[in-house]
Amino acid sequence: MILSDTAIRRPVFTTMVIAAILVFGAVSFLDLGVDLFPRVEFPFITIVSVLPGADPETIESTVTDPIEEAVSTIAGIKRLRSTSADSVSQVVIEFELEKDVDVAYQEVTARLGTVRSQLPADLEDPVVEKLDLDAAPILSILVSGDQPIRELTRIADKTVKERLQRIRNVGQVVLVGGRERQIWVWLDRSRLEGYGLSVQDIEQALRTGHVEVPGGRVETGPTEYLVRTKAEFDSAEAMASLIVAYRNGSPVRIRDVGRVEDGLEEERSLARLDDRRAIALQVRRQSGTNTVEVAHAVKAEFARLQQELAPRGIRLEIAQDLSVYIEESVREVQFHLIFGGGLAILIVFFFLRNIRSTVISGLVIPTAVIGTFVLMLALGFTQNMMTLLALTLAIGLLIDDSIVVQENTMRHVEEGMPARQAASFATNEIALAVFATTLSVVAVFVPVAFMKGMVGRFFFQFGLTVTFAVMISMFVSFTLDPMLSSRFLRKPRYGPLYNLSERFFGAIDAVYERLLGWALRHRAATVGLALASFAGAVAVAGLLGSEFHAKEDQSEFNIRVKAPLGSALPVTDALFAQIRERLRGQPWLDYTFLTIGADSLKRVNEGTLYVRMKGKNARVETQEDAIRWTRRALEGIRGAKISVEIVPRVSSSAFKSMDIQLDLRGNDLARLDAIATEILGKMRATGSYADLDTSYERGNPEANVYVKRDRAADLGVSPMAVAATVKALVGGHDVATFRAEGDRYDVSVRLEAGDRSRPEEILALSVRSNRGTLVELRNVAEVREEAGPVQIDRYNRARQITVMANLESTGTRRMLLGDAVKELTRFAEEADFPPGHTYAFIGMAEIMEESFANLRFALLLAVAVIYMVLASQFESFIHPLTIMLSVPLAIVGALGALVALRMSLNIFTFIGIIMLMGLVTKNGILLIDYTNTLRRRDGLARDAAILKAGPIRLRPILMTTFAMIFGMLPTALGTGAGAESRGPMAVAVIGGLTTSTILTLVVVPVVYTLLDDLAGFVRMHLRRAPSDSDASSGPEPGPVSTA
Repeated sequence: MILSDTAIRRPVFTTMVIAAILVFGAVSFLDLGVDLFPRVEFPFITIVSVLPGADPETIESTVTDPIEEAVSTIAGIKRLRSTSADSVSQVVIEFELEKDVDVAYQEVTARLGTVRSQLPADLEDPVVEKLDLDAAPILSILVSGDQPIRELTRIADKTVKERLQRIRNVGQVVLVGGRERQIWVWLDRSRLEGYGLSVQDIEQALRTGHVEVPGGRVETGPTEYLVRTKAEFDSAEAMASLIVAYRNGSPVRIRDVGRVEDGLEEERSLARLDDRRAIALQVRRQSGTNTVEVAHAVKAEFARLQQELAPRGIRLEIAQDLSVYIEESVREVQFHLIFGGGLAILIVFFFLRNIRSTVISGLVIPTAVIGTFVLMLALGFTQNMMTLLALTLAIGLLIDDSIVVQENTMRHVEEGMPARQAASFATNEIALAVFATTLSVVAVFVPVAFMKGMVGRFFFQFGLTVTFAVMISMFVSFTLDPMLSSRFLRKPRYGPLYNLSERFFGAIDAVYERLLGWALRHRAATVGLALASFAGAVAVAGLLGSEFHAKEDQSEFNIRVKAPLGSALPVTDALFAQIRERLRGQPWLDYTFLTIGADSLKRVNEGTLYVRMKGKNARVETQEDAIRWTRRALEGIRGAKISVEIVPRVSSSAFKSMDIQLDLRGNDLARLDAIATEILGKMRATGSYADLDTSYERGNPEANVYVKRDRAADLGVSPMAVAATVKALVGGHDVATFRAEGDRYDVSVRLEAGDRSRPEEILALSVRSNRGTLVELRNVAEVREEAGPVQIDRYNRARQITVMANLESTGTRRMLLGDAVKELTRFAEEADFPPGHTYAFIGMAEIMEESFANLRFALLLAVAVIYMVLASQFESFIHPLTIMLSVPLAIVGALGALVALRMSLNIFTFIGIIMLMGLVTKNGILLIDYTNTLRRRDGLARDAAILKAGPIRLRPILMTTFAMIFGMLPTALGTGAGAESRGPMAVAVIGGLTTSTILTLVVVPVVYTLLDDLAGFVRMHLRRAPSDSDASSGPEPGPVSTA
């Protein structure tokens, strides 16, 4: 082989090449970012539009529908979803994955521009955003102290927030629980009526009497002056003296019809750490940047702010830190990588019992791993769960090629061949088999890397990382390994311990040879045993549950509360106080962090309590135990919808965090609501679902003002004048700004609370007609108290209701996502859907089904490519099937191990099974390739070649298998951060390798002989002549010819 022979002849050159790989790899490692998942960009675009005061049905007809109509014809749209809620419209556009998200963004923005004139005039400009799966805050920082809330808010906003926003790669800092300064003009209805004034008169006076307007420039000689008219009030007291009208020659000032308060904005959000009130700052990173790097920079600035603000009595604390879990997960995988590599090297030493050979073989692991960092950096990869898991599971693979080369070299050295000659001869002898085994592994992971769908994007880095590492390990095995062997290997002098161990291995070889001989004599029984094993695995597979991914113990969970519609913030806060009281004293509890009104809509009847648990090693209860206990403990709290959920790692308005979501679609909301109620009842009866809810809720209290058009026209009152009056006096209206301490604050006009406490009081308001007279609203309008939907969801422009729940395993039943999908499908099929109405799963269930379909395709593609690789190597169409028999034999162990340990089939275990396709064929390749070599080179009969090749290849096969198993053992047994996802993947691989190796050593040779006989039979009939020699003897072996 040119590569290995060159390496042997030029040791310095070879050493420098390997050194370059190590140096550049080490430098690349230092530049690699650290993150939880690979950076993935999906073509989702969200459009959020705000129309203050509009009900959901108005939002749907005037905002959502025109926007959907405008964007629906853009090429490449896969799904179009929308939500019309109180004051807000959200349209989520999902494009095909092949669509460039930047192009999609530009097209959506352009279409919005064409429809803007058709939208309501007072609609705030729609906000178009690309979906960011990393939109969850990476840090939540709390600011607290004894200062008044206004002062705390100013410090949090103007000092802490501004300092944090200046940090590189910090995208957004959202303030929750603060209350900024605001100037309120509170109007008294009776006084306004007494002076014959309307709210429009007050607003007009403020707009014309409280101004600061640029006036241009004046040049005087060499000097240029900026001219500015300044007529702004500098205090609330001064503003109260503003003249708004004259009555009987006397001025009427604002203080005559109301009062001006230098106060705080309306309280629409709240934050607490345990029971203590605080202001929260939620830090989000820029899309595509590194989480850990940004978090470290933020925490460094946080420490400086702590020192600066502590003397003023300001307390800064970190309530949530996503980077902690990421770093714990990465450290855990890095430990498994190193520990697994060490165990694999010990396995090599156990079999070779030669320190020099072990060191030479062991060098391939660090070289391949470090060398992979170069390619990872070049392609923009990071150290994340996918790339590090790939390296960890590939540890046994990395040393595999080196083991085969080294074992073959050692065998020839022990037989008396000089080291230099043995290194070249042994490498050349085994090169084709090693190359084929490596290609079989690559054939598995390349399809994984290029899978379609969402899961394909996440496993892209996984598949390519394994491919890089395996290719580098093969290169090192063909260069560094033979070069070092040629110079440092010697025929060893063995002591009594070695001789004792050799007798042990010799006994294993003898037992195997006898077993193999028996199997060749009883081929039907052997094949029957294999078929029975596979049939058993198929039967056992029915016991295996499925889910998208295993739930990880992250030492945290969320409690979400939705108080009754119309509940004020203190009501929601009181509900959370009850929850905290019930949690208090639990041994697993560390602290709680509450936010109310933290979303963009500032909904004060909804909030989230983040529950931080003690670390895994500091508690007995699992996260699932704590969630289950919490659900039971909160069952007695009435008057609110409460759900207990894991903290989602994917945060976006396009995704909900509930375990199972079923969409009911059609235009008849009443019928869909009835079907949803029916399905919820059946789900509740099973006891396997928690936090049951639907997206549809009728009962949002509304006081709707209906204008009597004819009467209003007679009196000269326009509907817009009515709407403007109601909005200003009831909801409040910003009419100006107020400058203080270098900042500007809103000036708002609103009716005194006592004059707007009941819906019917709206009719007592007065509006100015176009004739200049005041008209009471009761003369031109009526108020109806009604109940409207809280929100209206649509899918591809048709209305929908979503049934949602979290899964909960009971003592007698373990409910997984796959089981829930089957059960809810049955419930939906039993429902009476009207024509044109249907159902579909969304969320994790939809992603799971799509991912499993793509994984099945990747599995079939991997099998096809492996077959092509093997057929090319063996120059036979039939005998690759012999080797590929290892695949179903591996599935026996993989499924059996998962069922025995009560694990599920999920995307990680599925990837583990796909991995097995490449791993288990390696053993068959080594065995069959050497059998063919003995038949071709030495002229041995078929059975004789098998009986000789089996014991000779037994040791490298066992060595590589145990190296892979022990390399993955730390991952399988791990209990650290993220172990719940990684462990089942390693278990599946270990189980498959175990059964496949045991059965392959016996079954594959037997099937080899059967297919060899079949090939001979086919050739005989194709030639239309009797065979002149027995297929089991002769110098020209059947397996090396085509069938």
